Amino acid sequence: MRKTRRTSQVGATIRDALVEVFRHDLKDARLALVSITEVEVSPDLHVARVFISALNAEEAQKISSDLNAQQGRVRHFLGQRIRLRLTPELDFRYDETSARAGRIEDLLQEIKKSDDDNESS
Repeated sequence: MRKTRRTSQVGATIRDALVEVFRHDLKDARLALVSITEVEVSPDLHVARVFISALNAEEAQKISSDLNAQQGRVRHFLGQRIRLRLTPELDFRYDETSARAGRIEDLLQEIKKSDDDNESS
């Protein structure tokens, strides 16, 4: 989705409102462990992709599918918290960025360790 100043502002507004919806409106204890990393909004403001992450990748993927299943309810609560002519359709997705960063960090540590071992030999 193309980013403009308007879509970025709407995405930030939606992200902040969704945090409040997760915190106050939805009665799911698992959402306390979820963080919304980014919200991408389509140029026509009809669709919003919500990227979420959690400490446990499998749990975050399950939560994102559960949120997609109850998307209408989440959208209803979101519509009560934001002031837009149209509340966008929500598409919850697992954000793999932190998992990838952790894997890259592990690989770099392995390389550094093997270099240190080679220098000491």
